Amino acid sequence: MDFGLREWLIIIGLLVIAGILFDGWRRMGGRSRIRFKLERNLKDLPEDDGNDELLGPPRVVGQRERERAEPSFGDDPALREDQLGEHGEWREPQQVGLDLEEPAPMLLDPVTDESPAAARAQSAKPAAQSAPVQKAQPSPPKDQPPVEEVLVINVVSRAEEGFAGSALMQSIMESGLRFGEMDIFHRHESMSGNGDVLFSMANALKPGTFDLDELDNSHVRAVSFFMGLPGPRHPKQALDLMIAAARKLSHELGGDLKDEQRSVLTAQTIEHYRLRIAEFERKHYGMRR
Repeated sequence: MDFGLREWLIIIGLLVIAGILFDGWRRMGGRSRIRFKLERNLKDLPEDDGNDELLGPPRVVGQRERERAEPSFGDDPALREDQLGEHGEWREPQQVGLDLEEPAPMLLDPVTDESPAAARAQSAKPAAQSAPVQKAQPSPPKDQPPVEEVLVINVVSRAEEGFAGSALMQSIMESGLRFGEMDIFHRHESMSGNGDVLFSMANALKPGTFDLDELDNSHVRAVSFFMGLPGPRHPKQALDLMIAAARKLSHELGGDLKDEQRSVLTAQTIEHYRLRIAEFERKHYGMRR
């Protein structure tokens, strides 16, 4: 049978279409096989039993990484500038003459202001009044052993008027602190305000509390970060978070870091805090760790 040009073109076209369909089928089958292999390999991977949510988003570094990245207040440019004279000569840090009348309140000793003005202000607050920052929901009550050790870091404003309340709140909220019990701020295991308290921040001046209704329009001369032992399940990591929050606040708002005796906070002081934690763990947990 003789084929004309038209018949040959039709036959060639059908062959091209069949080749394209076959190639597409072959590619789809190859991708399915690859996807099946990937899914099978993923199922074979061992599950991670670690609890990455223990301390929230901040990553808990290993011992060697902590030694390399340990906060060093001696290497802080902001602190070095404060310790250089006008001609670049080194001078010893001096104690700021600030009358911080009493130590910051501790978690085991609720702070109360018994003045008549404070009592009237407390009674005048409506029960359902909404505050700019919601209080963190407290964890279910449980028996807490008495606090034996308290590690304190004070942040004192360099400005005479103190820290602006709105800027102070923004800085500590970014560090994960939430307003809660005793009218002070707490850093919980979760950044959302859930879990056990890792450390807290109080007003360094009497009565030691904060009024959320007035904080945006007021100033705070100094604040105290503090952590009690026994307290957090992982006190070394909690101390690192507390140091980071205090440094962030001092850098952003212009403050000086002080220890519990209100002397200049140094790298040696931080190392002493770590040794106190290690000694506490050795004393209470021994070889159980």
